[in-house]
Amino acid sequence: MGFLLEASSSIGVSRGRLGAAAAALGAIAWGCAYAPLQQPLPERRPLGANLGAYEALIEPGAQPAAVPPTAEPMGMLSLRDALTLALERSPELAAFSWDVRVREAQALQAGLRPNPELGVELENFAGSGGTSGIGGSETTFALSQLLESAGKRPKRQRVGELDAAVAGWEYETVRLEVFAAVVQAFSAAAAAQQRVTLSEQLIRVAELADDDVGRLVAAGATSPVERTRAGVALATARVDRESALRSLAAARASLAATWGARQVTFTQVADDLPDAAAPPALAEVRARLERNPELGRWDREIERRAAVVELEHARRYPDVSASAGVRRLAESDDTALVAGLAVPLPIFDRNQGALAAAASDLRKAQHERRAVEARLSAALEIAWQELDARYVEIGQLRLAIVPQAREAFEGVRRGYAQGLFRNVDVLDAQRTLFELQLREIEAVRAYHEARAELERLTGTPLTEEKSR
Repeated sequence: MGFLLEASSSIGVSRGRLGAAAAALGAIAWGCAYAPLQQPLPERRPLGANLGAYEALIEPGAQPAAVPPTAEPMGMLSLRDALTLALERSPELAAFSWDVRVREAQALQAGLRPNPELGVELENFAGSGGTSGIGGSETTFALSQLLESAGKRPKRQRVGELDAAVAGWEYETVRLEVFAAVVQAFSAAAAAQQRVTLSEQLIRVAELADDDVGRLVAAGATSPVERTRAGVALATARVDRESALRSLAAARASLAATWGARQVTFTQVADDLPDAAAPPALAEVRARLERNPELGRWDREIERRAAVVELEHARRYPDVSASAGVRRLAESDDTALVAGLAVPLPIFDRNQGALAAAASDLRKAQHERRAVEARLSAALEIAWQELDARYVEIGQLRLAIVPQAREAFEGVRRGYAQGLFRNVDVLDAQRTLFELQLREIEAVRAYHEARAELERLTGTPLTEEKSR
């Protein structure tokens, strides 16, 4: 079995040549030096590309500086501010950014040559007869170097570089996930604010109705039972407000958690979410799925596993250990050169199992990519259908249903004052209007949640907006 050898150095020394040995070691170390990797992150997807994001920047071996505390947002929080905070301060995104640096460093280590070894060997001493003491001893100084065959080092380095590239795609995937999570949490907080406002409006309406019924009961124009019904409606409205306030606090905490905050310092979120717009055609959105970084990640992963197959194939060939040095014979005060060469015999272990495992792992990755593509395609279909349904629902509620329900409520309330309707009719019309307004708020929230998911899957905003 033949093999290929990479360039290497071997040098021998004697006692009087230690200075030369040090110089030789320095030369070998210089020849084995390897420049730091410059593994850039993959190009950002268009979604949020104009916003900054956490990126770990550190020189190899340097100690990272402590992260300075940053001020928490106060007052009103805009969507853009929330996105900026989360992308720059998200603990999850920061962790993935450092994972990129970890794998870059591992790739750097994988590309280094094996270190040479300096050995000293003393023979034929402290024995009997002529070998007693050290007068007949032989001292050998030698340098040995492992010579990797079949291009193992560049192949190993290539595996490490592709692993770092995979980490870069994982970072980009998490960046889009953080972006979408912020939009969804922001829309949930905005919806919770609107529910609080609506519940307060309902309380004011219920208080007016309770006063009106009280006057009618006092005048003997209606039954005291109507006063009880009005009081129940007012108490229910107050309970709904308390529930809405608690939901708002939870929504704000969820939003603050996207940038790692433990306390909520902002007072409200701005009403700056984009207006509901008709989604692009499904076929157009499907064409954008190829921009999903998960697919890019699996393309690199398949490439990495193919490189592992090449590496394991190269490991079938044995490496050679070469040595050379100087031997001093104490008895005659002579010196002589010595050299050695050791080659493992690949009789039993020819790396068969590792090579078969790497080949199977490559085929597994190909199937995994197909599974990921199918999952993403299904998720895109679900998000698009949800987005389209919510867009239609919002339009119908805003243009026809809610205005008609409001008109009906005002008409019943005026008719009740004239004795044309009962209080139960007023309460029913009021409840219907309130539920429809809540439905509109929920439809808007669901619309933005589906939109954020669709944008995450495609890595592209549905419309060109400065804030996104």
